[in-house]
Amino acid sequence: MDMKQSCLFAIAAGVLLCACVPSVNPFYTDKDVITDARLAGTWVETGKKEHAVIWNFDASTNNAYAVALKDDDGKAGKFEGHLFKLGKELFLDVTPTECNFDDKQAGLLNCAMLPGHLLFRVKLEDAKFSMAVCNPEWIKKFLEKDPAAITHRIVTDSVILTADTAALQKFILQHLGKDELFGDFGEYQRLAPPTPAK
Repeated sequence: MDMKQSCLFAIAAGVLLCACVPSVNPFYTDKDVITDARLAGTWVETGKKEHAVIWNFDASTNNAYAVALKDDDGKAGKFEGHLFKLGKELFLDVTPTECNFDDKQAGLLNCAMLPGHLLFRVKLEDAKFSMAVCNPEWIKKFLEKDPAAITHRIVTDSVILTADTAALQKFILQHLGKDELFGDFGEYQRLAPPTPAK
């Protein structure tokens, strides 16, 4: 494993603290990517008056979205997102566009940091948006029983997916059942429509 991969795995293992399963490779191909005007705008976690998660999606270039997140601790993050379909199922692949882990560290370390891909299962309606995140506990237990099911690495007791996109997609579609790859859907309500382009 080269130094860049080592840094990626270290970063992605830290991301897993947020209950995500990162991948070295994207979960989508160009032919899978779609855009949907209903996604653009700001969405707030349903049923929470305080500490609600807020997502904002702005249409970007190359069929991507500029994604901004405010989590339930009030911390912010920026990502590039790709909405895509596998069969009839809708998913969102996000990668960080800002990885400022420590502004006091040497610039060479920053150059070695590569963002991982994070996957969400999505349901999209005009006034409601739902997302389910990958379940790291399920995938860890599954791969302990069947380590050859998909190419991966274990880093600091966390799973990092290293399979190519085709293998990732096959694995996803095989494990969409209840209490498998994805947890429960979290629901979001539209807080604001998309900002008109100037």
